[in-house]
Amino acid sequence: MLIKLQNFLLLAAAAVAIFSASTFALGQEDGYTPAFDVGSGESDWWTVYPDQHENATLAVEHPDWVLDELKDRPLLILVHSSNCVPCLVQIPRIESAVDRFGDSISYHDVLAEGAGFKEAVEILNVYDPRGGKQYVPTNIFITLAEGPDGKAEVAWHSKTDIMSQEDIDSYMEDAIYYHKKNLDSWD
Repeated sequence: MLIKLQNFLLLAAAAVAIFSASTFALGQEDGYTPAFDVGSGESDWWTVYPDQHENATLAVEHPDWVLDELKDRPLLILVHSSNCVPCLVQIPRIESAVDRFGDSISYHDVLAEGAGFKEAVEILNVYDPRGGKQYVPTNIFITLAEGPDGKAEVAWHSKTDIMSQEDIDSYMEDAIYYHKKNLDSWD
């Protein structure tokens, strides 16, 4: 009986720890520390085109529909095709994150072929992390972050190719945290 009680208490403690960690990770606690900073480095959240982009330091013209989505929550966009092997690996990872984060984010799935080709090109023209030649899958995370003047502005990060589930989740957690923190001061 004592062993069963100990096992129950251990399971209960683990459940509380997991709940606390997930609540903390979603930016619902003041002590959350984002995994990625706002800046211009390869892993940062960008408010202008990043250092590795052909238009480094220039402002980004975000599509109106993206700005509309940001009024409610951060946004994840996946641009992919149905016949690329990295896309077939990436899609379930993105879907897992979307299922996990649910209503905390908006998700926009763009198939870069057929009727979706034009939309994919338009999105990649804005959010390709390097500029120039475009690849799929491209994972795009968009949120709000504090700019150099202290005001909230659109921040984004994109990466081509396969991302680990851990990196996807970290960008999602950061996006939710930054969005909640900066929404009230965004014009």
